[in-house]
Amino acid sequence: MKKITYLICPFLFAAGLCISSCTKEDDYKKFTKDGEISYPGKASNIIAQTGNKRVRLRVVLGPDPSITKIKTYWNSRADSLETAVVRNDGDTVNVIIDKNLNEGSNNFEVYTYNSKGDQSVVSNVSGNVYGDNYLSTVPRANRSVSSVQLSAYQRATINWGAALTDERFIEIYYTDAAGAAQTLRVPSQSVTNIPSYQLGTAITYRSLYAPENNAYDLFSVAPGTVDLAKATYSAVTTGYLYHPSSPRALSATKTLIPGGANGLIIDVADLGGSGYKALITVNPDNSLTVTEAPGAAGAPYMMFTAGLPAPYTAAWTGSASCNNTYDPVTKTYKVRYGYGTEGAYRVTEEIIVMN
Repeated sequence: MKKITYLICPFLFAAGLCISSCTKEDDYKKFTKDGEISYPGKASNIIAQTGNKRVRLRVVLGPDPSITKIKTYWNSRADSLETAVVRNDGDTVNVIIDKNLNEGSNNFEVYTYNSKGDQSVVSNVSGNVYGDNYLSTVPRANRSVSSVQLSAYQRATINWGAALTDERFIEIYYTDAAGAAQTLRVPSQSVTNIPSYQLGTAITYRSLYAPENNAYDLFSVAPGTVDLAKATYSAVTTGYLYHPSSPRALSATKTLIPGGANGLIIDVADLGGSGYKALITVNPDNSLTVTEAPGAAGAPYMMFTAGLPAPYTAAWTGSASCNNTYDPVTKTYKVRYGYGTEGAYRVTEEIIVMN
């Protein structure tokens, strides 16, 4: 009997293989009864970009030219969205999903289809969605401005205060040297250079916030204004101070601040530590008017430019050229002015070359 048992088992096993093979073949024939199956190529990459109560899927298609649409499922396939594919528009299709999403992480299934309705294998991707909970934590302010440096060559540099939580970009609005309105968006940074800026025009800006670097939506408050009254220029100066008791040569890099239309406020000679400041204004003919700076230490004090001989002092070789004029090409001021009372005049002669 044992011999019979051992002989029967191989025959039963072979019969089982035959039945199984025939069943699979029949199933395949039923599956392909209308012709050969052609699976469209799946997406080669999918990038999920978080948004405000929505998400954008950037679906990067492979080389398969037969793809005609994309279908996306979410909420455990309870929701879906079909997106037409036009290959002339490029190899990346943007799928915007803004219905029935949960704040936080959401899972998506993405399929491609050809014109026959054949479906690719699935591509899975997760993406975050933010909403009211996140918005309640977003800073309601723009980043502060620490300082602004201006250049006579129509440039500006903004030094920012500390970045706020989740600040991703700073967007700056200004007028360029040619008079055209410009928008500059830069990553969150400590210093921003504006290479072409029309001096005297407004600069506004706003901080842009998002929970992720590649977010689709960004948040901000109303733009703030850069306080240009606190902006500064710098200049290299050489000159001479005629002082009744201590005449001396001058050489320094000075900080200047705007002073009204076409005006700059500068330390008088080397007396900035004492608070003495002059307001130098460029007139339409590029002549200069020099007066005391409003609010300067010791003001009011009489400043004058008339009645000063040229050169005022032979102790400085540049004296003869100081004729209270401005050269707009070289951005150079040549000044001669005095203050004080008769018999105790202090006279400053200075060549100021703007940076």
